Amino acid sequence: MAPPPPHRLIDFHSHYYSPAWYPFSSAQQSSTLAQAWPLLTNIHSQLVVMDDAGIDAKVLSAPAALITAPGKRLPITMMERINDHFAALVAAEPRRLLALATIDPFQGDAAAREAERAITSLGMGGICVDCAQGDSYLDAPEAHPTLETAVKLGVPVFVHPVNPPGLTERLAAKLDRTGYLLARGTETAASVLALMRSGIFDELSSLKIVLPMIGAAAFLFAGIADYEYGPRGSWQGSLPSIARKRLYVDTMGFDPVTLRFAIELLGAEHVLLGSDWPIMPITTRRKIEETLAALDLTDAQRAAILGGNTRQLLTQHVALQ
Repeated sequence: MAPPPPHRLIDFHSHYYSPAWYPFSSAQQSSTLAQAWPLLTNIHSQLVVMDDAGIDAKVLSAPAALITAPGKRLPITMMERINDHFAALVAAEPRRLLALATIDPFQGDAAAREAERAITSLGMGGICVDCAQGDSYLDAPEAHPTLETAVKLGVPVFVHPVNPPGLTERLAAKLDRTGYLLARGTETAASVLALMRSGIFDELSSLKIVLPMIGAAAFLFAGIADYEYGPRGSWQGSLPSIARKRLYVDTMGFDPVTLRFAIELLGAEHVLLGSDWPIMPITTRRKIEETLAALDLTDAQRAAILGGNTRQLLTQHVALQ
């Protein structure tokens, strides 16, 4: 009897940028990004590397903060251009590529309109947003229309890290690449906590928020925030330790201990295979399967993490079923 076919691997957290969106010189925000640039901007080379690594499909995303200068907003016309480009790439490789719409949620109703166009007209499976812009987190009133649109259309919102000025430089000076990621993860966690504090998960009961593993401090501090909850507290809606169970997280870093924590807290159905490749190194199928094998998961749980959860969230893309 032939063995069952391997589970399809879909990388939820993976990037692509077109060099036509901006000159290379403006993208050199870090040495890591500069090193990744040739692969980051060549989708055909990415597909070849994915074949070699045993990755079946990836979700395209292009966070706005990597395109715009600090303090600047991504023009609506550029969002449209990016999302149209993504739609064309997915149409050319429907079994290999999915896409999240690039949206700057801090532009209010205009951003929400582009999110709706990208999902209903272009077939995007979700939305990618920056976790912060300046002093604003995703609980800002101007971000609310985009979140409402995501709920109305039943798609997830991927909350992507940004570099918090000052903290990034200070931590990177002490901890190099790890410090850079720590600063970005801290800003992500703060934005997600601000969302929970606002009571958004009670107001928008089917809101699906995905964050990268480097923002997992949100889970810890949501538990601590229970002490601030109550008649005199500042947290609205559900108890923070309950609200956090509504979140989804990727596998960035592929650390078995951290993954075990996330699975025990959220359930395997809320954990998505995601790597931040090609900014971070690609993780091969063998490494991924070895990591999950150490967690004593059921076959159904492994299948869910490897791609099933992403397929379920990105319901527009039936070609990957």
